[in-house]
Amino acid sequence: MAISTALAVRASHSTAPRLSRSCNHQLLVFSSSFACSPLFRRNGSSASPRLRGLQVLTSGVSAWLDERIHGQSYLRKNTIVASENENPPLMPAIMTPGGPLDLATVLLGNRIIFIGQYVNSQVAQRVISQLVTLSAIDEEGDILIYLNCPGGSLYSILAIYDCMSWITPKVGTVCFGVVASQAAIILAGGEKGMRYAMPNARVMIHQPQGGSEGNTEEVRRQVGETIYARDKVDKMFAAFTGQPIDIVRQWTERDRFMSSSEAMDFGLVDALLETEC
Repeated sequence: MAISTALAVRASHSTAPRLSRSCNHQLLVFSSSFACSPLFRRNGSSASPRLRGLQVLTSGVSAWLDERIHGQSYLRKNTIVASENENPPLMPAIMTPGGPLDLATVLLGNRIIFIGQYVNSQVAQRVISQLVTLSAIDEEGDILIYLNCPGGSLYSILAIYDCMSWITPKVGTVCFGVVASQAAIILAGGEKGMRYAMPNARVMIHQPQGGSEGNTEEVRRQVGETIYARDKVDKMFAAFTGQPIDIVRQWTERDRFMSSSEAMDFGLVDALLETEC
């Protein structure tokens, strides 16, 4: 069973890996596109071929008030992005004395979770399942979430953040590549003192995106929900960073791109991980 395999891998490590600012410490090599762990794959099923294509997002298109309204890629206008429902690529297997293991299982054994794609409800379900499982295995060991994420549904991201805050283990976050849109909530919502960024990482924050259609009452309610979401996100960033709410509103008014050092100065991360040059 995959779960027993993960437990066996975990048992071989007495302590969870710790991040260090020293350049002599190594982080596990990762891909910019990460897959769902087989521990939580539903009966090995795959999505319909109709869901594997590309989705063209164009400006000015109305949408119902579901999770897609607040899910927003940082490349959002007139841009082709991967469909929210496409199958993630399979992670490669590695050889161990006990036989081949997929990389996701090995990483879970080291209490590491990757988020490297648009965060929709399926991704949130996987991440929450991994967090709860790791907490059940060991309530004392820290958990690390590696992020290279373009954004996602605000509802799904808030679900992940709530789980991070609810479980007993401390959950640290590490930014690789880019963390954009509402995915920055996960980055900034990690345990204080355990929020890191790589030197060449980029962070982007903005207000939640929305749209509406239907009759007048439906539009009014959908707009009200979008306004609530904007206020919610701004207050969360203010709490994470210690910045005044007025400053946060100015920064989220439009797309605000930051280097890793700027993100640290703003309070989204606590430290930068140094690499050898």
